[in-house]
Amino acid sequence: MPKHRFFVPAEQFSNGIVRILGEDARQIRVVLRLQPGDEIGVLDGSGKEYHCVLEAVHKEETVARVGNPVVLDVEPTVHITVVQSLAKGEKLEQVIQHGTEIGVSRFLLVQTERSVMRLEKERERARMERWRRIAKEAAEQAHRAKVPAVDGILSLPEALQQVAGASILTLHPDGAALSLAEWLRRGSLDAGVAVIVGPEGGLTNDEVLLCQKHGATTVSLMPRVLRTETAALVAVSQILLCDSRGISPKECSG
Repeated sequence: MPKHRFFVPAEQFSNGIVRILGEDARQIRVVLRLQPGDEIGVLDGSGKEYHCVLEAVHKEETVARVGNPVVLDVEPTVHITVVQSLAKGEKLEQVIQHGTEIGVSRFLLVQTERSVMRLEKERERARMERWRRIAKEAAEQAHRAKVPAVDGILSLPEALQQVAGASILTLHPDGAALSLAEWLRRGSLDAGVAVIVGPEGGLTNDEVLLCQKHGATTVSLMPRVLRTETAALVAVSQILLCDSRGISPKECSG
């Protein structure tokens, strides 16, 4: 398996050649200092990886000869969407990076009432591009077959509409809430799972009720209160434990 891997849009494949552009081309030439004849892995986002041989390395473009595809069987069978409230600093980046590494399928970024981060429209586009790049680089590093989507920035009602049909879980440090382990004994992963995470100050009671009106189950992870950048990762890890062991949620947590 090639040491260096890059996700490349399908439209950049043509007649046995793949063109690698922009930041990836710069990384190949400047950072990795690869030369014609070196091998790289190129993924088209469909679950296939192509072993490619570099033919030309230029400043703005790298050209590689495409080899036979290998179908990668590394993605979780359960589709997990993390509905993450905007958080300040590097917290949101940590959720996207580490969530991608462990197997999140999609991130929906939402502006909730207590979100500290507030972005103007002109800054929103630049931040979204950065967050998507973080997901792409994390997927390459973790040897994922697909890059999780990073969408937003949405209101909470908009996000709830987008995850309709999945099993929706609202993470909330409420002593009366059902534990995630207990939900796994009763719930189903078949239609996918959406995990809703509040910001630094948590979701308001009205927001929790709104989620419940859209069919969400309020769950807790443990007696202690977790940071916003930790909560989703703990929940996703517990859910994926069942998936990775190839057994049902009831068997996994029973």
